[in-house]
Formats: sequence, C-alpha cells, structure tokens
Amino acid sequence: MQTPLLQELDEQYMIQKFELLIKQAYQKGVEDGQTKFTYPPVLTKDHLAEILQIKKPTVDKLIKDFSFPRLQTIQARYPRDAVFAWIENNTAVLDKYLA
Repeated sequence: MQTPLLQELDEQYMIQKFELLIKQAYQKGVEDGQTKFTYPPVLTKDHLAEILQIKKPTVDKLIKDFSFPRLQTIQARYPRDAVFAWIENNTAVLDKYLA
C-alpha cells in the first residue's frame, strides 16, 4: 500500500511520461508532414530517386519488383502513401537493390 506522498509522486511521474509521449508523437507527425507530404500524391521516378537518394538506374531496378506499389492506370506513376508504407515495411527488399 502506497502512502499519499508516493501515490502523488507516481501520478506526477505518469503525467510527465504521458506529456513526453504526446510531445514525441507531435514531433513525429511534424517530421512526417515535412517529408512525406511535401511530395504530390502521385510520384514519378524522379521523386523516387530523391526520396530514396538513389540514381535512376537503381530506381528502374527497384520498380520492377512485383511488391513495389504502382498505379495500374498511369504508367511510371506511384502512389505516395503506398510508397512510403512500402519503404517502412520492406527494408530487406530495399536493401537488396541498394547493395
């Protein structure tokens, strides 16, 4: 059983941790907004080269991977949000092309 003082310290500690978590989530959101959403909803090969910091021949190899997101109706165009999600979820595939 905690004393009132220990209980109050626990509550203050939890409040501080919660405030830190909120601040970190906010900063992550700002960073995402500054990187992901500065690009248009539909990306080109030039965008991909810039985002991944690779040369166009490497982009050409990467987009041939069956798992890489692409628009079916427009040739050589890639959905921004799906591309960023793919990058986050496919680091092993990405490393294969960047090696």
